[in-house]
Amino acid sequence: MSDARGGEAFARLLAERRLLVCVGPGGVGKTTVAAAMGLHAARSGRKTLVLTIDPARRLATMLGLDGLDDEERPVPVEQLEPLAGAARERAAMYAAMLDTGAAYDSLIKRIAEDEDHRQRIYNNRLYQVMSRSFGASHAYVAMERLYYAMEDGDYDLIVLDTPPTRNALDILDAPGRLSTFLDENVVRWFIRNKQPSSLRERLLSRGGAAATKLLGRIVGEQLVDDLSEFFEVFLSLREGFSRRAERVQRAMRADDCGFVLVSSALATNLVDARFLHEGLAEREVPVEAVVFNRAFIPLDLPAAEPRAARAEALASAICPKGQDDDAARERVREALTSLERLHDVVTAENAAGQRDIDAFCEALAAYCVRVTTPRFDEELRDLSALARLGELLCT
Repeated sequence: MSDARGGEAFARLLAERRLLVCVGPGGVGKTTVAAAMGLHAARSGRKTLVLTIDPARRLATMLGLDGLDDEERPVPVEQLEPLAGAARERAAMYAAMLDTGAAYDSLIKRIAEDEDHRQRIYNNRLYQVMSRSFGASHAYVAMERLYYAMEDGDYDLIVLDTPPTRNALDILDAPGRLSTFLDENVVRWFIRNKQPSSLRERLLSRGGAAATKLLGRIVGEQLVDDLSEFFEVFLSLREGFSRRAERVQRAMRADDCGFVLVSSALATNLVDARFLHEGLAEREVPVEAVVFNRAFIPLDLPAAEPRAARAEALASAICPKGQDDDAARERVREALTSLERLHDVVTAENAAGQRDIDAFCEALAAYCVRVTTPRFDEELRDLSALARLGELLCT
């Protein structure tokens, strides 16, 4: 559980930011934490969207939905009791999961006004492969999907759940990479319809013709034609791509955006989390909060001194009348001894995890909020469990 300062500060992030980006290693419950954050914000009176880029099929079940796709679906927040102490009534919450192909098709529909132009893009074989398969295109359209939600939605808060570790950095870099790629002269070599005007353009045009002719002999004229058409239709949209890429980059660095790093206390996860933290720092993206999820096992055992007396009391309580009291007490003592050993193992594990957390925190900025949550006895499966996690994050 978070300390008072951490919980209160984390609650302020949910109350004040317009965009919170959850990043972290795989397998640490990042998507669950993102959903719990969104749910708590909605229960606090902020209209919220949880947009997950990391395919998480269990998320729909936890949110009480039949399924998740690119469409923003309402979460049944009304099934929960009002949040105690909330200054405002609960607000609506929505959730969506990125479908790369559907998101690309929607993007083209929004930015290509001419129907024939759109159809040329949809029918192009390279577009069909890129929009459904390529990892880099997944990263780019994720940012486009976020841009659309921020521009066209009326949300008070968007919680963005990113893919694990290195892929999260790809998402940050993708908008700039696409703009740079579309500016490269090698792309223009494939555009056959443009008439060169300057000497430099004529030379490039001749070089492009030679290159495409050679490529056609190697891979076939049909593929070269597809490449040419693909680059032609995308270059016609370059200005729009570049403009939105710049806006997304600005939004990621705006004062109303915060990055939340989610990890566990396991050393292997903390290594990945450190890599991600350093990568964000290199990109001048500050981490405002770190959630150490499943960081410890709660312990609730009696102190060592009264254990002997407790053994005697338990023996008297469970020993049937007439049974040998000494034998019963011995069995209880053995059970308590085993429990004490387990207690010592768990205590040592908690302490080791805390040492690793403390070492990790040495690299964090002083303003960075630190929150820890326990391991739950059971897997979180529904809205009530997510609500409980959200309360733990903020108390």
